[in-house]
Amino acid sequence: MEDREQRERLFRKTGFLLAGLSASFLLLFTIFLVTDSYTFLNQAPSSQYFIVAGASTILYFISALVPRLYWIQPLTLLVLTPIPLLTQASSMFSLGSFIAAEILLTRLGFFKKARIPKYLLTILYFYLCEILIGISTGLSGLEIASPLVFMTVYLGFLLLIYGEKWNVRPVEPKPSISLSSLKISPMETAYLRALLAGLSIKEIAVDGKVKESTVRNTLARVYRKFNVQDKASLMTKCEKYHLVD
Repeated sequence: MEDREQRERLFRKTGFLLAGLSASFLLLFTIFLVTDSYTFLNQAPSSQYFIVAGASTILYFISALVPRLYWIQPLTLLVLTPIPLLTQASSMFSLGSFIAAEILLTRLGFFKKARIPKYLLTILYFYLCEILIGISTGLSGLEIASPLVFMTVYLGFLLLIYGEKWNVRPVEPKPSISLSSLKISPMETAYLRALLAGLSIKEIAVDGKVKESTVRNTLARVYRKFNVQDKASLMTKCEKYHLVD
């Protein structure tokens, strides 16, 4: 189970990073337009460039600040996958956006259920974007197929590395452990289950309307009863058992 605080730090960083990248493009487009030096774009920056870069900057920035909106990051990246259709940019932008979106969706747990159908659906979306981009820019069939082949090889590489995690294997039921037998009180049980659900000590304190020191002291007693030293050891041990009251 990924620590909730760790995931929040990750998506804050990716949100601010992506917002910074989008803002950088917005600044570059402005400089190109003002200095009349837009040979890199093969044409003067149109309003589409500014709308896409500006909207992306705002969305990424907001998603970095609001945990409930982390999903905006991969969604925006997926929306930007066919962006070369509008801006005549390289199709490599599409590949980069798509791969980044898949990674973020994985970290959000999007592929935990119905993994294969969801993967196939997103991949088909990428293939469709690449084909439309190639047709709109007048590329040959070989040029259109090249990124598709690369993407297929890349996914095959991931399957070789992570394939064992996709195997369907019988899972032995976890042994049960009674919290009452460990003399864990109702309050300790509530804090323990909140901790295992991914809540931080601060969040548990806010939900329970108590001080953080109260939560820490209560969890310290839980650590002793489970014969562990810290939160990480407790969570590792609890993953091996089915907890019953």
